[in-house]
Amino acid sequence: MIALFQRSLAPYRVSLFNSLSDALDGDFTLVLTRQDRTPDRRWTIQWSEVRCRVVVLPGHRLNLGRGTLEVSRGVRATLDDLKPQALVLGGWDVHACWAAMRWARRQRVPLVGWVESSQRTGLHRGVVSSTVRRRFLRACSAAIVPGAESEAFVRQLAPALPCHHAPNSVDAPDLRAVGQPPGHGAALFIGELSPRKGADLVLAAATQILQLFPRLIMAGDGPLRSDVIALAAQLPGLEYAGFVEGPEKARLFEQSAVILIPSRRDPWPLVACEALVGLRPIVVGPGVGSLPDLEQAAGEAVAVMPTATPRDLVDAARRAQGAVVPSGLRAAFRPETVAAAMATAARCAVSAVTPVA
Repeated sequence: MIALFQRSLAPYRVSLFNSLSDALDGDFTLVLTRQDRTPDRRWTIQWSEVRCRVVVLPGHRLNLGRGTLEVSRGVRATLDDLKPQALVLGGWDVHACWAAMRWARRQRVPLVGWVESSQRTGLHRGVVSSTVRRRFLRACSAAIVPGAESEAFVRQLAPALPCHHAPNSVDAPDLRAVGQPPGHGAALFIGELSPRKGADLVLAAATQILQLFPRLIMAGDGPLRSDVIALAAQLPGLEYAGFVEGPEKARLFEQSAVILIPSRRDPWPLVACEALVGLRPIVVGPGVGSLPDLEQAAGEAVAVMPTATPRDLVDAARRAQGAVVPSGLRAAFRPETVAAAMATAARCAVSAVTPVA
């Protein structure tokens, strides 16, 4: 039995965890600190599609002003019941992960850290945060990382820790079936409407972007929503599509010629993977942690912004015009492939444990 701890379940993880359960022959349990989505997300979770075993820990939430802390109960009792051979811990900022770490130390059960962040994709990178992260990783026998920058971050804190690569997965047959980008397609921004995701840069550069593309579509929700609506009412060619998911998202990809991802802080944006399997070139901001991996996979179809400025966004969008995504990326980022890598990491951790005499 392998148990994986997460704060909550995101819709795009459902197919991954189903596939991970399959790869582990059903010996898998997903342990969550909450069943509902986090307050800053509007997505819909189709629980009827979840095939893996799920345990939701009881607990309560502490409002810390800039976020919430999930304080979980029943971690020890849950693990005593599951009797896992290894634990995958999805966050050093999750209370339940530290409780699970204490249980694992007593039971001599190996830990695998799931680390998606990198040195330049987070706010807290001081001495205290580094000490906490180093302690977390030193308790682990391996790490699962999405790509090169996350691995470098892990190596900085725990140089000898084995790393297994498992990027974001995309379970989207509709995106893999869309045609080539239309000749006069739109520039599309889809994501959280916030400065972190660079939505303000898109607004500042909207007039110049519309000189390159006949339409600029912005989709999502967040603190800049009212600014997007206001500018869309004034600027011909700028459209606000609201929050979208599922088939609505696929329809926007069909209308697009390039996807804008001008993030200031974003470890491994799912929309980048979705764009590439949909054969759409991408504009990537300086805060995207998956940049080296995306460039290696898609080459010139990844237009990089050197700095987070409207001018660099426009220049990158110009370079992305007409870029061709390698057709082989249709088969990339599949949940089954990513799940196999995660299963390998867990099994290696189990096999590395020295039997107690």
